[in-house]
Amino acid sequence: MLDLLIIGAGPTGLYGAFLAGLRKLNAAVIESSGESGGQLTAVYKDKHIYDIPGFPKITAKDYIDGQMKQYERFKKEVPIYYHQEALLIVKKDDYFVVTTNQTVFETKFVIIAHGGGGFVPQKLKLDKTFDNIIYFMQDLNTYKGKKMVVLGGGDSALDWALDLLDHTPDVTLVHRRDEFRALEATVEAFKQKGHILTPYIVSDVLGDGNTAHKIVLKHAKTHEEIQIDCDYIVVNYGFVLSKSKLEEWGLTGEKGLIHVDSTMKTSVDGIYAAGNGIDYPGKIKLISTGQGEIATAVQSITNLLFPDKSKNFEHSTTLIKD
Repeated sequence: MLDLLIIGAGPTGLYGAFLAGLRKLNAAVIESSGESGGQLTAVYKDKHIYDIPGFPKITAKDYIDGQMKQYERFKKEVPIYYHQEALLIVKKDDYFVVTTNQTVFETKFVIIAHGGGGFVPQKLKLDKTFDNIIYFMQDLNTYKGKKMVVLGGGDSALDWALDLLDHTPDVTLVHRRDEFRALEATVEAFKQKGHILTPYIVSDVLGDGNTAHKIVLKHAKTHEEIQIDCDYIVVNYGFVLSKSKLEEWGLTGEKGLIHVDSTMKTSVDGIYAAGNGIDYPGKIKLISTGQGEIATAVQSITNLLFPDKSKNFEHSTTLIKD
């Protein structure tokens, strides 16, 4: 039985995981995508942020990297489970049963920090499915020496393609336009070792059973078709925000936003929320406010779990001894 389950590993959820570890809660985090960072990682990885306290200018990626480094102190005590989307939250006596697409968690408290919904990848539109068409990459050693085709023209697609070149020389990047959304320097770096095909769109994927062997591409202007052999197809067409499930979970709110009180408690006792997915008078959607909100939520839960500790609040300088 967990003390706390945090839904979402964006900047708000990551800070919540660190605080849960700091307060010695038996906690865990679930994240619907394959990586931490939420919108910052999925959409704005190379975008500069200027309103983070203490950082005059920092890229979204570098900021999340810093948060991950901070969190790693407690990664064993507060694990993050990726590719786990919260589907159902049911109250059972004095605890909750949270069902995901993979498993079931039992927890005394829940904090929803999903930013108003989970980021899900835009899928390649095909009439069939293949196991080697992937939307996230974790262990790059899996693709060592393989024939890789990467679809997309944004920063993430180029970053993935470049990373793959460290493991295999056979990487082809396919984009539907001649111009890229990615940084020009990244495109030029990939061109030195990788192969680029533009402007092409996916016409079909051929394979046996659940394994794709060839991808059929159609030139966007001439409509000429070509085929490329592949071991894996990596799709990076961006992400869409899935709808909030607040109505299904019995939470009060509107327009996908959850109403909370000053302790960040929702309309359901035991469920708290923080970040861009909540609403209250004067709410401002900033990373810094979301992190303040989850600090309030974690402390509110800690006070309920350990009433005696609430009388002697301890700061990180007394709790951490390096």
